[in-house]
Amino acid sequence: MSVPSVSRDFNQAIFAYLAECGFCAEQVMSHAGIERRQHLPAGRLPLPLYEKLFEAGEALTGDRYFGLNMGTRPWPRSWGLVSHLAVSAPDALTAATALMDYSELHLNFMCFELRPSSRGMCLELRHEGVPQLNRHVVEHLLGNICTLASTQIGYELPELQVKLMHADAGDAPYLSRVLGAEVGFDSDVYRIEVAPEFLQQQALYGEEDLYRVTEELARQRLMELRGEDRFLNRVRETVLQQLPGGLPKVDDVAASLDLSSRTLQRRLQERHLRYQQVLDEVRRELARQLIYDESLSLNDVADYLGFNDQSAMQHAFRRWEGITPGQYRRRHARNQNH
Repeated sequence: MSVPSVSRDFNQAIFAYLAECGFCAEQVMSHAGIERRQHLPAGRLPLPLYEKLFEAGEALTGDRYFGLNMGTRPWPRSWGLVSHLAVSAPDALTAATALMDYSELHLNFMCFELRPSSRGMCLELRHEGVPQLNRHVVEHLLGNICTLASTQIGYELPELQVKLMHADAGDAPYLSRVLGAEVGFDSDVYRIEVAPEFLQQQALYGEEDLYRVTEELARQRLMELRGEDRFLNRVRETVLQQLPGGLPKVDDVAASLDLSSRTLQRRLQERHLRYQQVLDEVRRELARQLIYDESLSLNDVADYLGFNDQSAMQHAFRRWEGITPGQYRRRHARNQNH
């Protein structure tokens, strides 16, 4: 598990947009209640502080749709290598796959998946490691994706539909007009649905040689990013090693790292994490891998993960993924057979 965060460029885009609106960085940080820029390794900004910047943006501009309107005026640099991959990709499917594979370079709390849907094809956005997201963050992201696809890359977006997890607050007409899409609410996940011909489109500016070079660079950057916070990686690895013997306690993990439990918890707190969050996410990631293995019964998986019984695992897995372990296994099997 990584600390939920955004890249330096994603963070800087807010300041650049607000500067165009006439607000300096000091004003933004003051409204956000941030005394100084608190960056993680690689210059990334923790998600809670990123959300505060959006709230400050709404307060300063008086724009109820601050995140959405900022998202539909994208700063191309904010997506960095991912935007270069999307532009140089030979077709829409490859561009969408690049978004799924390398979005972690810029934000690591969203998981992107392509799925068939009743309308043709669906890009699902699931937030991971956080119970819920600020509305501005999500609407900014959706606006960014739709606008970059149509204006920067040049794809047509036929019969576009956007589904939101939050409730309708009378915003549908405005959201539909700005996004150029039919908008629905109270969805189980965030979705962008398009007709199947979208993924069949060839790129206007695609260049396969450039795509291959850029993808290799993106792959290297992603590997560097994942190894950046060595302390957190050591904590995760220690939890994983101790898990087969029962749920590891913070004192046991700290002792294995030659730390006091107080020091371990303080260093996690510096990363806006609690020990229970790390434990929960390690179990979640391991659950996915074990459930894929059909040679293991779900009872075996529950035992390995330290649950008292299968029903306890089912309850936790529903909280993590929104579906039961059995449904998750069957869905994976179907995807493998397609």
